[in-house]
Amino acid sequence: MKRIMNLYESCRTPIRVAYFGFILIAIGFLIQNPSVNLFYTIKSGTILFIGEFCMRIGEIIVMNLPLIFMLSIVCKRANSGSPLVMALVGYFTFLVTTMLFSNQSLGAQAYTTGIGVNSVFNLANGARYPLETGLIGSLLVAYITRFSYVASRNRSSYSILAFFNKDTAGIIYNIVFCFLGGIVISYGYPFLYKAFQNIINYIGQDLMDPVRLGIYGIFDRITSILGLSNIIRYPFWFTSLGGSYSNTLTGQSILGDVNIWTAVKDTTASYVGAGRFITPYYVINMFIVPAMYLGILTSMSDKQERNHYISVFILAMILSIIAGNPLPLELILLFTAPFLFAFYLLSVGTLFGVLSKIGAYLGFEFTGTNTSIAMPGSFPDFIINIRNPRVSSSLTTIVIVGLIAFVVCFIFSYLYYHYFAYDLVKTGKGDELIDKCIDAVGGIKNISNCGSGLFRLNFYLNDLEDVSFEKVRDLGARKITETRNGISIEFGTSSTIIARRINRRRKKAA
Repeated sequence: MKRIMNLYESCRTPIRVAYFGFILIAIGFLIQNPSVNLFYTIKSGTILFIGEFCMRIGEIIVMNLPLIFMLSIVCKRANSGSPLVMALVGYFTFLVTTMLFSNQSLGAQAYTTGIGVNSVFNLANGARYPLETGLIGSLLVAYITRFSYVASRNRSSYSILAFFNKDTAGIIYNIVFCFLGGIVISYGYPFLYKAFQNIINYIGQDLMDPVRLGIYGIFDRITSILGLSNIIRYPFWFTSLGGSYSNTLTGQSILGDVNIWTAVKDTTASYVGAGRFITPYYVINMFIVPAMYLGILTSMSDKQERNHYISVFILAMILSIIAGNPLPLELILLFTAPFLFAFYLLSVGTLFGVLSKIGAYLGFEFTGTNTSIAMPGSFPDFIINIRNPRVSSSLTTIVIVGLIAFVVCFIFSYLYYHYFAYDLVKTGKGDELIDKCIDAVGGIKNISNCGSGLFRLNFYLNDLEDVSFEKVRDLGARKITETRNGISIEFGTSSTIIARRINRRRKKAA
């Protein structure tokens, strides 16, 4: 768990950047979305320009989240700008290597436009593109860079690169190792892509099977976190794997769930099932994500810190409802509460199966090609369909299922942070850790109060001089901060339970 919290510490900034990117997209969405514009009309060219600007900047941030994660992980470990330069050089080396050595006959979703390196090599057999490796590639480069940085600092004065200074040697090391990593990925990626295709084909064989749709939902969220969601989304949203519909008036064949929804939503067409790959997102974004944010917020027993974070969490809930993207919450759960994240994935899979089984379908319109930046299941897209009598029963079902999901997810989140998290981390060692915490801060009499903040334990002490910081470090905490009234120790999701147990002992000793 400590390693997971270490990774979370390194990834805090990227998660905040992701939030900012989604806020920009939400601003552009509210200005440009046709569904929203039915309620108000914006004619100002300046405001429309601002909306377009925010949308594009937000999309670029979201599309390059793997790169941002890589840079944050690399820079967290060294008080120097050298790792940043090494990481960028290594990343470009990695991309170009996958461009040159990878199989270019995979599906279009297997490749990326990269960052200024697309179509660099227009060989006789056509342009070549880097592989879309998402977070997998960026994490690989991050850890190669950290290894290269350490190796360059520990090199022998008699090594082959002794002529160069340490920074230059580190860059050379990183180019070589990222080149080798790129070759490994280039030849290994087709096997991963084939596995993805087997799953996609299995799901596409029976779109009425709730189990297969449940698998799609889980797989979609996992690939979204990895930055590879376009691989699974595009085939179902825009190709025959997502269904087909023949327009009898025009004779046109329409392929893909999103395309079919766009074509039939305002007609009397008898097609049933359009929107099956989108419907659960209305429940996820409007009910499940806010419920789990509320669960995290209520886990803070320290009223002062909870009040400090209320506005942040309210903004996050509003952002989820109006913009429709659960990725920020998923990243927080993945790095801080893997067990709760597993419950979340199970809930998502269940939603996809249940909503399809009971015949609730509500899609959305999307005209882009990169589905990783799509925001399906937002409140504006939901509310605009109130005018459509064809989907009235689906709207009612979504609200009912959403309210049930909200209650279940909030209760489970609350129970997790208040009862389960600690035992998952320190099974069988609860009393021992409590004893060590109390001893490290100067004994039970030195504690005037103990509360939990956002994944951290806050001690309010009578005398800071009685604290043994050496013992505090031995507790295995990720970070220790001295405050005006005591100390703050990061214990992750178990902080709430530890605080409750210490307060219980403090009251008994009073």
